[in-house]
Amino acid sequence: MNSLIRFIQRVSTTLLFLVLLFLSLWLYISTSYYQKAQFGRLALGLSGRLAERVSGIGQYIRMREANIGLRQENVALKNELEFLRSYITLSDDKTMRYSRLTLFDTLNYSYIMARVVNNTVNHQQNYITLNVGRCDGVEQGMGVVGHDGVVGVVLAASARYSVAISLLNTDFKVSARHRPTSTFGSLWWPGRSYTHVRLAEIPLHVALAVGDTVVTSGHSAIFPRDVPIGSIVGYEIAEGNAYSIDVRLFADFRSLDYVYVVRSADRSERLELEHNFSPNAND
Repeated sequence: MNSLIRFIQRVSTTLLFLVLLFLSLWLYISTSYYQKAQFGRLALGLSGRLAERVSGIGQYIRMREANIGLRQENVALKNELEFLRSYITLSDDKTMRYSRLTLFDTLNYSYIMARVVNNTVNHQQNYITLNVGRCDGVEQGMGVVGHDGVVGVVLAASARYSVAISLLNTDFKVSARHRPTSTFGSLWWPGRSYTHVRLAEIPLHVALAVGDTVVTSGHSAIFPRDVPIGSIVGYEIAEGNAYSIDVRLFADFRSLDYVYVVRSADRSERLELEHNFSPNAND
């Protein structure tokens, strides 16, 4: 009780000032219609600004929800596109009438939407953590692509999370193709700029031009054919018999948010067969 009395004594002057200020304002506003109108206009302006801010926050929240919905719809459309591509391929096969495959069995690739929860670009070995794991169907060795192109490959997966080795990792290479000529080579990151990679093993007889597009070759069981990677910004002769090509990435690795994990229906079968016929299969 004594503490409360001492507190009131300390703030008594401030309380008295506030009471008098409120009383003065009330008397001033209530003296005439003009003051009432001015105060009403001020209050209306403040409430309008507050309502606008609240509305903006609500629109932002709804926009994020709508954005997530659009990305989920994009995943469904990408899966449907791969479904139709596979079906058309089988439809062109004269032996299709003898096949017992259902339409679902013809789906070579499907996509799992994921959000990037951790990402680095400043190291020689960079990795990306995703908020999907084994419970979502993610497995080691699956490719990861973004809206603008190749991102990396899943290295490990737990129940609800997975870690992918980034394309910006000096230990990672991917088979890539010079799109105008369909010539393929090996693409890797030299460990410098996060916006540029190198494409090697392209023969000197290939006609190159700045601006040409580089895409995935489709020679691995990780990525579909023709996933965009980047465009050529320069090239030079390396080791006398091939080009070393500077490629600017389409994907901005500093702003990765939502990505897609690529699931191949026949990946296990293909890898097992290729391993059995590999010269190093018994090593």
